[in-house]
Amino acid sequence: MAATATEQLTTTEAAVLALLAIEGERSAYDLTKLVSQAIAHVWSPARSGLYAVLPRLVKDGLAQRRTVSQSPRPDKQLYRVTRAGRDALDAWLETVEPGARESFFLKLFVGGLTQPEVLLEHVAQFALDTEERLEHYLAIEATNSNTGHDWFHRHLLRLGIDRAEHELEWAAGVARALKRGPR
Repeated sequence: MAATATEQLTTTEAAVLALLAIEGERSAYDLTKLVSQAIAHVWSPARSGLYAVLPRLVKDGLAQRRTVSQSPRPDKQLYRVTRAGRDALDAWLETVEPGARESFFLKLFVGGLTQPEVLLEHVAQFALDTEERLEHYLAIEATNSNTGHDWFHRHLLRLGIDRAEHELEWAAGVARALKRGPR
């Protein structure tokens, strides 16, 4: 059984392991449906990427596969997360990654697999990243002449500023909710 380092767990691998941990044993087709029904607004791999990652997870000992006969249809392959897979997933969930927006949103989406304290660390990093992005936009805004090409640029700059400000408010609300707990 090959050990996969946490640093090498891709977002797709982590997402698939998280879905298997939450939903239990599933086929690749089932996982594709779950992605489109529940998680696609946060993370959505190419269909081929999802199908390609499953054999790799099995090879690395992070998932197990079993075959179910479906006469007269082709046999179905079902996958489930292994203990090593859950350990790798837990390590991925606990790793705070500066600047990693996509994995932050995914970690928050599957947050029931970890502790609120861990998620609070992720939210704090997201807020820090967003504050840095906002500072960068505000520095650009100060130099924008609002004439010529700058007039056009300003529209998208304002969008970036507004989004960053909104995300900071959202992150503060998420942090408060995590401290309070589900209702």
